[in-house]
Amino acid sequence: MKRDIYAYLTSFVLILAIGFSVFLVISDNDIPFTTLARVKTSILNLSPQVSGNIEKVLVKEGESVSAGQTLFQLDPSQYQLAVNKARANLHQAQSQWQQTKLYLKRIATLNKSSLTSKEKLDEATANEQSAAANVQAAQATLQIAQRNLDHTKIITAEPGVVTNLAYQAGMYVTPSSTLVHIINRKKFWLAADFTEKGLPVLTPNREVNIVFDAYPNRVFHGHISSIDPAILAGAESATSLAQVDSETRWIRPQQQIRVRIQVDHAPSPLVAGSRASVMVRDKDHISDIWMTMLSWMRYVY
Repeated sequence: MKRDIYAYLTSFVLILAIGFSVFLVISDNDIPFTTLARVKTSILNLSPQVSGNIEKVLVKEGESVSAGQTLFQLDPSQYQLAVNKARANLHQAQSQWQQTKLYLKRIATLNKSSLTSKEKLDEATANEQSAAANVQAAQATLQIAQRNLDHTKIITAEPGVVTNLAYQAGMYVTPSSTLVHIINRKKFWLAADFTEKGLPVLTPNREVNIVFDAYPNRVFHGHISSIDPAILAGAESATSLAQVDSETRWIRPQQQIRVRIQVDHAPSPLVAGSRASVMVRDKDHISDIWMTMLSWMRYVY
């Protein structure tokens, strides 16, 4: 009797192992599966356009901000002085231009009556043109000074969440300083690495099942948005020699390719860098069953 039980158990384990092996072969070729998927998002690194001391920090760590919102205020005093000086220089240049225009007008009238020489007219014309050029230069200087003054307000161009806020009021910053990172929570996607055996079925818009490690008891749906046309190993510089791979094993490891996946209804919140498992959906619902089982296993472990 005991021998029959052991025989049944042995047969059951053997059948289970064979069935799982067949499942793995089918999965690799027809319904690719991977646990190597990470949540990705776009990050805006916010840096100042001018140097100066931080006068005010107008946001907090983890705060949600909108496009066009001011996050930092640098000390504007030196840039305001530059604007005032540029305006004074512009007024002076405009006054001199007006004088040269009036003088040129008088000389031109006298020249028509042959009461002055051609050399005087040419000199007045040159002075008027030089004064006009000085006005344009002064206007450009004022625009630059005004732009620098405007840049003392650090404004975000994209909405998102503030993270890595390490600067405080009084600190000196330069254009090379990254003041803060803005994380866009609405632009999440998955970067999944599949084995290249599944490339024929990894087509754009193909539906997939997703299990996030952060939400282990749920199965989410998504679709393939694109497949990276190249990986680092396939990009060769025109100035470099060929790199030859040495492989001593009879069966080498499979190459992996990067696939970009868009989640149809992403859970909230998600953290960029979180892990996930992905499997292509099929008509026989094998993927649905397997990913549901995986979600239970993730919930336990």
